[in-house]
Amino acid sequence: MEFKTVEEQLESIREIFETARTEDGWNPEAEMLYSYFFIDKDAEKLETLGLDLEKQGFDFIDIFELAEEESGEATGEYLLHIDKVEIHTPDSLAARNVEFQKMANEYEIDSYDGWEFGEVDDEDEEAEEAEEEK
Repeated sequence: MEFKTVEEQLESIREIFETARTEDGWNPEAEMLYSYFFIDKDAEKLETLGLDLEKQGFDFIDIFELAEEESGEATGEYLLHIDKVEIHTPDSLAARNVEFQKMANEYEIDSYDGWEFGEVDDEDEEAEEAEEEK
C-alpha cells in the first residue's frame, strides 16, 4: 500500500485504534511506542534514511536482512526499523504515513512498509527515571 493521502487511511486506522481500545485495553490516544518500517535492496540507502530520522528524534533500531518465510533464504531486501514514543490521533498518524511515503520517494527507497504500535514499556521508563535520579 502506498500512503498517498490522509483520507484513504482514516477508516482503517480508526478501526485499528478501536480494536486496540476494546480488545487490548489500550488507550491509543496516550503515549504509545510506534514502529515504522522501510524496505529496499540497498542497505546503505536505508542507513542514510535511518540516520537522518535519528537526527529528527527517532530511535534507529536496526536494518535487518529479509528472508523467505518458508525457506529462510535471503530475499535480497533489507528492512529499516525505527521507533518513537508518540501520541497520535488517526489523522496525525495518517499524516505521518504520508510524510514517510514522501521521504521514501525522496530517498529513492523501494517502499515505506507501514507502522505498528504498542504500549510503552513502563519498566524501561522507570529504569530511565531511576538512572536520571542518580
